[in-house]
Amino acid sequence: MKSDALLLGDPARTPFFRLPSWYGYVQEGGCPSAVKAAAVDETAARLASLERERQRLADELETARRQNSTLNNRVSELERQVADRDRELAALRAGSGDRDRLTSQLTSAQNDRDRLAAELAAANQRIADLERQVAEARAAQAAPAPKLESARQGLVRALRPQIEKGDISIDLNSERLLINLASNYLFGSGQDQLKPGGVEALKKVGDVLKDYPEYSVSVAGHTDNRPLRSTLKKKFASNQELSEARAASAAKALAGGGLTSVTTAGHADTQPVASHDTEAGRAQNRRVEIIVK
Repeated sequence: MKSDALLLGDPARTPFFRLPSWYGYVQEGGCPSAVKAAAVDETAARLASLERERQRLADELETARRQNSTLNNRVSELERQVADRDRELAALRAGSGDRDRLTSQLTSAQNDRDRLAAELAAANQRIADLERQVAEARAAQAAPAPKLESARQGLVRALRPQIEKGDISIDLNSERLLINLASNYLFGSGQDQLKPGGVEALKKVGDVLKDYPEYSVSVAGHTDNRPLRSTLKKKFASNQELSEARAASAAKALAGGGLTSVTTAGHADTQPVASHDTEAGRAQNRRVEIIVK
């Protein structure tokens, strides 16, 4: 479903938005343009805040790593000193001579050992705290971008029937959003022309992704490793050409949904996701992927 939602640009650049299909005032409702502008400012401020928080976490992570290295060195030094004091204590206990002097030295050595043991315990606790902070910072950095999560949710709503049937899958991580469409759902055997159902599904994908122009979108075609039949070779010289043609057809359907800035590539059988030795594996490898990042 097409939306008149605001289109935000890169927070580092001037935000922009598309005017809705209507424009004017609604009786007793205020100025729609002012309301939308306020929403743009609020969203832009939120995005800028998230980016600053992400950078702060990255800085804390680097600082924690440096402190962790320093404390590890300190622990090694304290352990060495504790070992030295243990040797001194052993020597004093085994030695002879002035009892008072030896007693004083023994007490001093014991005090030094206790002090060093306390420092060692404190250093180990600090290392544990830093390791926890590092883990938290890494987890924060690995979290998906909020806008990509929003796009994923929109795609799941638009493609729920196909997802439930296993014809389409959607995967999101901290680096990219991946939409995987099975070739047998999109195309007939050895064909590069989309089935009607495939066209409609790709239009829905384009309709959702067009609202996220700050991300780049690429379409990749993949095949299995079976050679083309002689009849197909009259149209495609190789699986490489077939995969390229299928990627181009998918991009055309995305444009029908409003997403026009798309790059395409064909990979033939060079990037399998399953074994080529079974029919089930080959079916998984025949696919079209849409990558958003």
